[in-house]
Amino acid sequence: MQKLSGLDTGFYYLDSPGMHLHIGVVLIFDGTSIPIEERLAATKAQILDRIHAMDHFSQKIAEIPFGLGEPYWTNDANFNIDNHVKAGVLDSIDRDRLVELAGEFISIPLDKARPLWEIMVLPHLDKSRFALVAKLHHTMIDGIMGIEVLANLFDFEANPREFWGPKAVAVEAEEVGMANLVGIFANSLIDKFQSVPEDARKTISALSQWLSFTSDSDNSRLLKPLFAAPKTPINGALTSERVAHSITFPLTRLKLLAKAAHVTVNDLLMSIVSFALDDYLKGKDWQGGVDLVSMMPMANHRRDDQGGSNQISALFVSLGNSITDPKDRVIEIARATSAAKRFHRKADLAELVRLTHYVPPLFTWALSRVAHQLKAFDYIGPAFNILISSVKGPDQPLFFAGTKLEEVIPFGPLADSTGLSVTAVSYSGQMVLGLVGDSKLAGDVVKFGDAISDAVELLESIFSAA
Repeated sequence: MQKLSGLDTGFYYLDSPGMHLHIGVVLIFDGTSIPIEERLAATKAQILDRIHAMDHFSQKIAEIPFGLGEPYWTNDANFNIDNHVKAGVLDSIDRDRLVELAGEFISIPLDKARPLWEIMVLPHLDKSRFALVAKLHHTMIDGIMGIEVLANLFDFEANPREFWGPKAVAVEAEEVGMANLVGIFANSLIDKFQSVPEDARKTISALSQWLSFTSDSDNSRLLKPLFAAPKTPINGALTSERVAHSITFPLTRLKLLAKAAHVTVNDLLMSIVSFALDDYLKGKDWQGGVDLVSMMPMANHRRDDQGGSNQISALFVSLGNSITDPKDRVIEIARATSAAKRFHRKADLAELVRLTHYVPPLFTWALSRVAHQLKAFDYIGPAFNILISSVKGPDQPLFFAGTKLEEVIPFGPLADSTGLSVTAVSYSGQMVLGLVGDSKLAGDVVKFGDAISDAVELLESIFSAA
């Protein structure tokens, strides 16, 4: 039995009726090698064949009574693939309807009595294609781990001679009784007590580095503290309903634009979102002229003694919306993201993230439920305005049960107080931006997608003329 890390435990207990902490992804296949009527069965067979290589896909979470300690992963004695892979709409649908259905699918919480993932099979798209819509809880994966976990479902050629990953091993079901959980809880308390001196030393070191970095006036202007974001129409208490949209760009187009602007593709993405928010929020009667704040997930270096599915930290970076000159804004955003990366390295945020294992799960659960019931974020300022994350996927085509993966559309979760997220994934020469909005706060995210397209054209017109 593997104990959840403090961060994974937080994701598990922060999950509420308004804040669904699962990650979604749409996978579109060419479908040429699998008949329509066999696509559901082929999907189940492929997952069962590879499930041994995917962490926690056949495990559920066993909670310590009353949330007094971190829960544990345990093998699900009643695992049934039919509970996790189900058919969706059987009629022929187009890509727009597919994304709409994905938004509805990710609006539904996962069943915590089972392994925390589910896949909907949509067997009949246009051009003889089909799609899988997956949702996986954040306790299982972060952005980077999501690529690694899902990669085990795929091959690098249509008809491989054998699976390139690990071999299957026999797994026994685990019985988790009250005596086991009490013993686990006691051992957890002992481990925490023993680790206090070392964790205190690392925390003091990390905080001193953090203070020395942020004391610089320039760094403090670029990096924003938590709850420094202004209140906008897309910020407030979340509902349970999500709306989704996606927009695709040739990766070469964005790389050429980034090169012309002398920034990285990730910096360019931040700038595109900044300009798009200006237009999008203007349509919601936002006056603008104030710097919005983005939350950037940052991957931590993995260490052998750092368990857990999530190895990430979060930084809050200005989007420079008060800067009217487009070139100056792009430069300033690039400086801000660069400062964020330097800060992440210098302050060793991974050590601070580890401290989450001292937070009682019961406290996390109660806090999230009270905030949801009281709609607290309708009355207090947002932690940040928008979540923007980017993951580099494989450049070469992948294959699933012999059929080619044509497109990956990512959908990140929403954090309470923030009704809009942008997740970008590159795959096989394309960059796909998955947009997720709260139905009340964000409304029509298609308009935000249009604003993103307009922002790309704006920046191209500016930097092509430079």
